[in-house]
Amino acid sequence: MTIAERQAREAYDRENPWRPMNTAVRGDGLICELLFNDMVGDYGTPGFQFFLDNDGNWYRIDPPGETFLSPAPINWRPAYVRLTPERRAYLKRKAKGDA
Repeated sequence: MTIAERQAREAYDRENPWRPMNTAVRGDGLICELLFNDMVGDYGTPGFQFFLDNDGNWYRIDPPGETFLSPAPINWRPAYVRLTPERRAYLKRKAKGDA
C-alpha cells in the first residue's frame, strides 16, 4: 500500500466513522459497510455492501444474498446512499432464490 493509498483510506475512515450496531435504522434502505470481529481481530468486508431491512435481517447487495452473520457484526458505517423500496424488494427476492 502506498502512502497516498493509506492517506486516502485514513481520510475515508475519518469522514465515515464506524457506529455501534444499535444505532442502525431498520427499513430506510441505507447502504452500509459492516465490521466484524473474531478471535483474530477486527475485519471489514471490502467490496461488499449491505442494507438492513424492516425484518431486522441484513442483506448483501452484490451478489444478492441474505446474510446469516456469524460472527455478528460489531459496527456499521453508512455509504450515504439509499436503495429504493422497489430495489430492496428485488434484492430480497433474489436473495431468497426467487427470480
